[in-house]
Amino acid sequence: MLEKLRSFADIGRTQGITTSASIAIVGALTSTVPVEWYYIVYFTIISIFSHMALNTYIALGDVELDAHTYVPSRNPVISGLLSKREAMLFVYGGTLVCLLLIALLFLSVDTYSVLMCFLCFFPAYGSLLWYGWKGKKVVLSYDYSFSISYSFFVLFGVFAVGGLPTTYTWIFIGVIFFAATAFAQWENGLKDVDADRRVGVKSFAVVTQVRNNQRLHVTHPYFLYGCVLKIGFLLCSFLGYWYSRDIYYLLFYVLYGIPSQVYIMYRFLVKQKPQEHRRTILLDVTFAAILGYSTIYGYTGIVPIVLLIIYLIGGYLIGSLIQTNCEFKFGRFSVSKK
Repeated sequence: MLEKLRSFADIGRTQGITTSASIAIVGALTSTVPVEWYYIVYFTIISIFSHMALNTYIALGDVELDAHTYVPSRNPVISGLLSKREAMLFVYGGTLVCLLLIALLFLSVDTYSVLMCFLCFFPAYGSLLWYGWKGKKVVLSYDYSFSISYSFFVLFGVFAVGGLPTTYTWIFIGVIFFAATAFAQWENGLKDVDADRRVGVKSFAVVTQVRNNQRLHVTHPYFLYGCVLKIGFLLCSFLGYWYSRDIYYLLFYVLYGIPSQVYIMYRFLVKQKPQEHRRTILLDVTFAAILGYSTIYGYTGIVPIVLLIIYLIGGYLIGSLIQTNCEFKFGRFSVSKK
C-alpha cells in the first residue's frame, strides 16, 4: 500500500504542490481584500488534487516519451507500479474533487466571485489537459500552455477570497508568464530535447535543433530565446519598483535579482551534463521564486514574502521526500557526480 501511494506521489509530482499553490496565494495577497489563514489551507488542498491529477494525466501521455529519457522508471506506469486505469481513475477523481472544492466557496464568498473562480479554473485546468493530450505536438502550445494555466490560477486566487485584481495582480501575472512557466518550459525543452524529437514534440528546442548534452553558445537561437524570456521576467519584476517606488525593493532588484538571473543563464552556457542541468533548474526555481514573490513587496510588506518562500521550499522538501523517484531533489545534486 505504501509503495502504491508513493507511486501516486511520483506520477503526481508532489514536490511541486506548494509551487502551484503559491501562485494562487500570491493572487489572493494582491487582491483588494485581506487573506485569512484558512485560505492558505484551501489553496494547498485544491492544489494537491489539481496539481497531482494534471501531472498524472500528462505522465500518461508521456509514456512513450519517458521511455526515451535517461531514467524511464521514474514514470510508475512504465515501471508497472501503476496501471493506466488506476492513473486515469485518479485523474477523474482529482478533477471532481477540485470542482467540489470550488463549489464550497459559495459558503464563504459571493456568487459573482465563485462564478469567476469557475471561469478562471476551466482555462487554468483545461490548458494543461490540452498540453497532456495534444498540446506538446503543436508549436507554441508546448512552450506556453503552462503560461496560460498559471496566469488564470493567479486570478483564481484573487476571486477565491472574494477580492478583485489590483495593479500588483497584473504585474505578478507578467512575472509568472515569463518565469514560472515559459522559462520553465525552456529548461524542460532543453533537458528532454532528444526524447521530445523522437516522439514528435514541437518545442522551440526541437525546432531550433538543440541536442542533449551539448553546451549552448551565446549566438544560438535557443539561448537567445531564453535570454528574451529572462529579460521579460526581469522587466516585469522591475514594474514592482516602478509602481511602488520603493528604494529597498530597487536595491534588492539590482543587487540580487539581476545577478541571480545572469548566473542562471551563465550556467546554461557552461554546464552540459544532465545532472548539472537539473541542478541549474533547481537553482532557478529558488532564485526566480524569491524575486518573483518580491514584486508584491510594495503591497504586502516583507513578512508574507518570507512566509511564502518558507512555504515553497518546505513544501518542496516534504513533497520530494514522499516520492521514491523524484527527478528534482536537492539531495540528489548535493555532490557532483562524474
